[in-house]
Amino acid sequence: MEDIRNVRKELIELRTVQVVTMCFLVIMLEGFDIQAAGVTMRKLASAFQLDKMQMGYFASSSAVGVLLFAAIGGILADRFGRKPVVIAATTVFGLACLLTPWSTGFGSLLVARFLTGAGLGAAMPVVIAMTSDHSPASQKKRYVGIVYCAISLGGMLCAAIMATGWLGSDWRPIYYVGGVLPIAVALAMIAYLPASRPKSALATDAAGVEGTWADILGLSKLPITLTLWLATFLTLAVMYLCVLWMPTLLQQRGFSSTDALIIQTMYNLGSTVAAVVVGYLLDRRHAYSVATVGYIVLALGLYFLGAVALGLAFGMTTGFLVGIGATTGQTLLYAFAPLCYPAAVRNRGVGCAVAAGRLGTIAGPMFAGVLQAGGLTAGMVLVWMIPAVVVALGACLLVVRILHGGDAYVAPRLAHA
Repeated sequence: MEDIRNVRKELIELRTVQVVTMCFLVIMLEGFDIQAAGVTMRKLASAFQLDKMQMGYFASSSAVGVLLFAAIGGILADRFGRKPVVIAATTVFGLACLLTPWSTGFGSLLVARFLTGAGLGAAMPVVIAMTSDHSPASQKKRYVGIVYCAISLGGMLCAAIMATGWLGSDWRPIYYVGGVLPIAVALAMIAYLPASRPKSALATDAAGVEGTWADILGLSKLPITLTLWLATFLTLAVMYLCVLWMPTLLQQRGFSSTDALIIQTMYNLGSTVAAVVVGYLLDRRHAYSVATVGYIVLALGLYFLGAVALGLAFGMTTGFLVGIGATTGQTLLYAFAPLCYPAAVRNRGVGCAVAAGRLGTIAGPMFAGVLQAGGLTAGMVLVWMIPAVVVALGACLLVVRILHGGDAYVAPRLAHA
C-alpha cells in the first residue's frame, strides 16, 4: 500500500512538473512577443511612416485581441478541455507573429498584431487556471508566481537579442523567432501536456454543482469580481505602458537606444524576481504587506524615472524597482483569481479577469500616445500614472480583504492553499 501511495505521489509530482513547464514556456513567449513590439517600435515607425497616434494603436492592437479572446478561451476550455484550447491558441499566436514581418502597410500590421493577441488571450486564462489546479495545495500561489515570472524572462530574452545585435539591425528577424518558438512549444504540448478533464467533468465542479454565470456575476460574487477587474485593469495599464513605451520614453529623456534597452532589461529582471518571491510570500500569508510595498515601490519608481535626472546606474536601479513594483500586484491578482471561483467556471472567471485587465493594456499605451500627442513630455507621462497606482493598491487590498472575509467558494481553499 505504501508503494502504491509513493508511486501515486511521484506521478502527481511528474504531472505538476510537466504542466508548470509547458505553462511557463507559453507565458515566456508572450513576454517575448510583448517586448518585441516595444523594442522594435521606433524601427517600425520609420519603416511604415507611423505617427505617434498610430504607434499607440500598434502598441494596443494585440491587447485588443487578448481582450476579446481571453474570456472566449476560458469558455472554450470549460467546454472542450484545456489541452486542445491552449495548443490551438499557442499555434495561432505563433503563426500570426510570423505574419508581422510580411505586413505591407499600417492596416495589415494591425491585423497581424491583433491575431497575435487573439492567440495570446485565449491561452492566458487557461494557463493560469491549469497551473493553479495542478499545483500542490500549499504552493498554488508560488507556482503561479513561477509561471508568471516567465513573462519577464521572455521580455529579457527579446531585449537581450536586440541589444546584442545577434539577429542584426533589422526588426524583422525578432518576429520570426517569436513565431517559430510558439509553434515548437505547441508541438511539444501535444506530447507532454497531460490530457484535459473529460467533457462530462467540465460542466460541474468537484461537489457536483453546475457552474453558471451567476458564479461570476451573481450578487454574492459581484463585489470580488468587479474589484478584481478594477485592480487588474489599472495594474496592467501601468505595466504595459512601461513594457511597450519605456524604451521610447527613455530615449526621449536623453538615453541612447542601447542604454534604454539595458534599463528595460533591468525592469524585466526586477519583474522576474518579484514574480517568484511574491508567490512564495503569498503562500506564507503576507498578502497585505506584499501588495502595499509593491505598489508603493512602483509609484516611487515612476516618479524617479519621470521627474528626476538619471544617470545610467540610477536608471538601471530605478528600472529594476519599477519591474518589482509592477509585477508584484499583478502576480498577486493572478495568484488569487483562480481561488475566487468554483471549478466549473474557473476558466471563465479567470478569463474574464484577464479580459478586464487587458482593457488596461489597451488604455495604458494609448493613454501614453494621447498625452504625448497633446504635448506632454515623456517624464510627465510616467508621473501621470501614479494616481492609477494608488487606486490599484486600494482595489488590490480590497480583493485580499474580500477573500479573507469567508466567501463560500474561497474560504476553504484559501485556508489550505
